[in-house]
Amino acid sequence: MIDLQTSIPVFAASDVTDPLYRMASQIKAHPAYARFFDAYRAMQADTEAQDLLAELRARQYQGMSEGDYHRLLTQFYGRPAVKAYQIAEEELHDLIVAIDEAISEAAGIPFAANARRSCCGG
Repeated sequence: MIDLQTSIPVFAASDVTDPLYRMASQIKAHPAYARFFDAYRAMQADTEAQDLLAELRARQYQGMSEGDYHRLLTQFYGRPAVKAYQIAEEELHDLIVAIDEAISEAAGIPFAANARRSCCGG
């Protein structure tokens, strides 16, 4: 018979809710969070970047020469708004990784890896 007893105390979900919302508020207040969404909105407002992206998507399945593909990509990624978005995205990613590392250290398990859904629906 398997012993299902554990030494880990069971706690109510409400015990986690308040700290979770405080942490979420701190993340939202972080400059990297604001820069990411500001950069995203700026990239969305860049009509030339959006036109290039739409052309890349539209021609993705129609077949285009490698040269044309690279030309469009270079133009898209050369847009200042797209560059700013990429930088902001990296900064936000670094923040999220740092948060994951802190939670993992405090919990004693790799947090993000264990927060994913399993193949069994968990």
